[in-house]
Amino acid sequence: MKKNILIIIYCLLGGFASAQNLTDGLRYSMEELNGTARFKAMSGAFSSLGGDLSAISLNPAGSTIFADSEIALTAGSHSTQNKSTYFGTGKTVNSSDFSLDQFGIVLPISLLSDGWKKMSFGFNYQRTHNFNPQDLIYNGQTTGKNLGDYFQYYAEGIEQQNLMLQEYNSEKKPSQRWRLDDLYSSYGRAQRFSPYRLRNALLGYTVGLVKPLSGNTSINPSMTDDQANAVLNETTYEKNISPNATTIQNIEHYTEGGVNKYSFNFGACYDFFSFGINLNTHSVDYRSLTRHRETYLNNTKSTITSAYFQNDVKTTGNGFSLQLGAIAEVAKGVRLGLTYISPTWYNLQDEIAQSLSANNGDYYANPNVVAVYDRYHFRTPSSWIVGASWVWNKQLILSGDYIYKGYGKIYYSTDNLKSENSIIEQTLGDTSALRFGAEYRFIIHDKVNLFLRTGYRYEQSPYKTNLKPIGDLNGFSTGAGIAFRGMRFDLSYDMAEQTRYPQIYESVLTDTPKTNSTFQTLLLSVTFKL
Repeated sequence: MKKNILIIIYCLLGGFASAQNLTDGLRYSMEELNGTARFKAMSGAFSSLGGDLSAISLNPAGSTIFADSEIALTAGSHSTQNKSTYFGTGKTVNSSDFSLDQFGIVLPISLLSDGWKKMSFGFNYQRTHNFNPQDLIYNGQTTGKNLGDYFQYYAEGIEQQNLMLQEYNSEKKPSQRWRLDDLYSSYGRAQRFSPYRLRNALLGYTVGLVKPLSGNTSINPSMTDDQANAVLNETTYEKNISPNATTIQNIEHYTEGGVNKYSFNFGACYDFFSFGINLNTHSVDYRSLTRHRETYLNNTKSTITSAYFQNDVKTTGNGFSLQLGAIAEVAKGVRLGLTYISPTWYNLQDEIAQSLSANNGDYYANPNVVAVYDRYHFRTPSSWIVGASWVWNKQLILSGDYIYKGYGKIYYSTDNLKSENSIIEQTLGDTSALRFGAEYRFIIHDKVNLFLRTGYRYEQSPYKTNLKPIGDLNGFSTGAGIAFRGMRFDLSYDMAEQTRYPQIYESVLTDTPKTNSTFQTLLLSVTFKL
């Protein structure tokens, strides 16, 4: 079989089971806490404070709190530790990444008016998702389901003639032989079955992980017409691995990329009341690589002793959202904030490349094809933020935020994906999140100020089911800053913990490792007054 071929094909119908589902909707709906080091050090409790470029991305009215024009840049180190337990076997994986997390500028303009005090314009770039430091590796031993069951699931119901690399003429002789890459590509025009189902069935059939129940995989001229047709029209399959065979599984799941948010801000202040609007664009670049290895002990059904499946998915696209916010200083130093964050309307596209082999490559199906699927559309849920803060003598700040978000409102608008909406509504629910932050300023002298900060946050799981694949999150943060001569340098450290049950496959292989995740972030921001 010829290798090293790259074919780009467009699928006319259907999605595929490893993407475009509830998990994907959550991936882009659950934004990470990120931004400037000052914002992060106070756990993001800024909806009523303003005066920070990342606070603008939270509440657009925050741009009016600035006294001077500012520009800020933030970079940092992100690390994740995943401790997984799978069928009694433990595995710890550490991964890290360095990235540019934020860049922004704000331009407040004082107004010579009795009521209107200020208007402001701003721009802020922020990385809302960082998929790089999220490596997951787990292994274990089971007598349950394996890759044989997975590929049998997709093959069941498909006529064998659609999986054979040869076609037969009326004399029961091969009239044409397909190359695997050509047949795999042709499934992009499939109408009866989804392209992803046909392709998985083809891979499993080609390497021999599944076989027809009758055992006949070819036609010879001595067969009667009825016998030949029975072979071609066979739709029942079995896995080629003994039901009582022991399977040793090793699964590696790597992700990379991120989601970037670009906020264009306008704000105004009238008397004690500030309001603002953000128009946001979001860019998505996500890649997921799964390497699944299995070794079979005591497989008496065939000569297959091992299998290796690689699934490489890439998602790109963009989105749009808007934010409306208000801040009111109801008493000296006391501010209340309210923010509405609209859904993000995403327009995404998936690409997938697959390969499967058995017995360390003795049998292989590697089409070397990148399948490009139709674009699909969905929206994330909207959210509301209510905040309160107290600023005492320009030295002490205490602030808190409450965030409401209804994840059951994730909605796929593409016709062939609308069935996911009922699953989402039944599985996901309304959530609450709390953020608290504090800052104290030490005045060294007129031109030098030192800041100490701390914060705490809690995020409720988006699942309303008893078993929560994503658990509640608890995190704390701390940081310091120094300001002099129109410059400020801020440093923050944030740590959060969460229990998860990450599900790599949507169907059949749904056993998940219990994973205790620890997320750590170290950020450095540089801010200049203009």
